[in-house]
Amino acid sequence: MLTAILFMFAIGAAVASVDTTCGLNVLGSLDSTKVNRTKYALVYTVSCTLGGLAAGVALGGIGYLLSLAPISGLQSTLVMAGLGVLLLLDVLNMSRHLPSGNFIVPSEWIQHAGYRSAALWGSILGMGFITLQAGVLFHAYMFVSVLTLSWQASIAAGACFGVVRGALFSLPFVRSVVYAWLGHRWLKRTLLTAVRQILSGGLILGAILWMLMV
Repeated sequence: MLTAILFMFAIGAAVASVDTTCGLNVLGSLDSTKVNRTKYALVYTVSCTLGGLAAGVALGGIGYLLSLAPISGLQSTLVMAGLGVLLLLDVLNMSRHLPSGNFIVPSEWIQHAGYRSAALWGSILGMGFITLQAGVLFHAYMFVSVLTLSWQASIAAGACFGVVRGALFSLPFVRSVVYAWLGHRWLKRTLLTAVRQILSGGLILGAILWMLMV
């Protein structure tokens, strides 16, 4: 069950990452790059996957160390408690208080988007924790990854996060939807942010209810 929830959050966090400054910059750089767009997207996606793998190895290592402690019977309880706190922070719009990276993409990576910047950008965004994250889904992903206590699952979920994040930004249809949702507002938020918050709350609440019913 925890493994399934882990992959659910890995994919959800990758999708939600579109609603970030770095995510929007990636979309813009791909639209304005002077090199072959298909190759640019491929380099970015492969690099993003490798970055996700690296993060998965780190999270899996932490999870392995935790598995040496007597918490195996408390996993579900700890996960539900942590997800409950994250859900509350998201509802109260207090996710900004969560620890997050502060890497700012250099402007020349956007202005002169080429294969090198795609590789650098992809690997950094694939790791996730180096850059700022909107909302709480990425934190939920990391939290569940560690408490799954399976380094194999953590590595696989990290690769899943990276490849979904990379491929998502590379699809023209996704870019057109993102730009359209940025142009509309709902309850003082962009439609993109509103959809992200609904997705986040639904996934976290669904995961908690699933664990309660099992």
